[in-house]
Amino acid sequence: MPIIAVANQKGGVGKTTSTLNLGAALQEAGKRVLLVDLDPQGNLSVAAGIVDIDAAYPSIGDLLGLAARGRAASGPGIAGAVAHTPSGLDIVPANAALSAAELGLVSAMNRESMLAGLLKSVEANYDYILIDCLPSLGLLAINALRAAHGVVIPVQADFLAMQGLAQIFETIAAVREQLNPDLSIYGVLLTLVDQRTAHSRDVVKTVRSSLANQVNVFATEVRLHVALKETARAGRSILDFDSGSPAAAAYRRLAAEVLQVCGDEADFAALAARAEQNGQLAEHLLDLPVLATPVPDVQPELVAVQPARAEMPKFETFIAESWQRWLGASS
Repeated sequence: MPIIAVANQKGGVGKTTSTLNLGAALQEAGKRVLLVDLDPQGNLSVAAGIVDIDAAYPSIGDLLGLAARGRAASGPGIAGAVAHTPSGLDIVPANAALSAAELGLVSAMNRESMLAGLLKSVEANYDYILIDCLPSLGLLAINALRAAHGVVIPVQADFLAMQGLAQIFETIAAVREQLNPDLSIYGVLLTLVDQRTAHSRDVVKTVRSSLANQVNVFATEVRLHVALKETARAGRSILDFDSGSPAAAAYRRLAAEVLQVCGDEADFAALAARAEQNGQLAEHLLDLPVLATPVPDVQPELVAVQPARAEMPKFETFIAESWQRWLGASS
């Protein structure tokens, strides 16, 4: 039963959207899925359909707060915190209580393993547990990485977002060395990809070339799509909101890749075939035509020669020699 942390310290890269829709796609494939919202803002809880997150009790913050004070055994337990949402997914919600819980964890014994201890009681009830991490590399994120078997790292197709990969890689290396030697990087997921812009295409190419043979980069790319923003307001996954959209097809393909990484080969083949069938035509809907202004006939000698595009950046941060051992171990 894999526990997967969806993590990146950079905000706005699609962690919450990917956690919700990957969970929905895995559930559509017949898997029992639990989502854990580990962000005090509670965005995953709201996106899954919980309207009043402040009224959610017990939340993951309440449970971690009790665990930090050594009272987890006398509390309600994580099974009592699971909410069955309108989106059809089970979720352990989060709210502002999680911020207070993080402060309490600072002085607690075994503070990095509190979440792992809570999840043990429900592991047998689910095939996959997905943890939506907050945009930070603090104690809550460390708890998620300590509890997880693997990490999915969403990265926006933007140069500044790409720079943050170095930090999350360093954190994963530290967690491997000190807390969770079996932690794997399941893959880097490229999100908010806009194939109409050269910048987005260059970032995609750079990430794939820089991490080749070191870290898995999912073949699936989640393209920029307005429906993904509308789903949060509706409190539903993209598979429910617009099942035939390119975004829904993308998350079905991502789920197939995650199943393959986790060793579910039979389910992978079936889901991959379905995703391909559903998304074969839809994937091209975002490939908007390039608008070109007709150029009048001119003499050849008057046509300016366009300078060659600069070479793709090598992005040396990813290929530092000291990282070769542990980066390679995850591929």
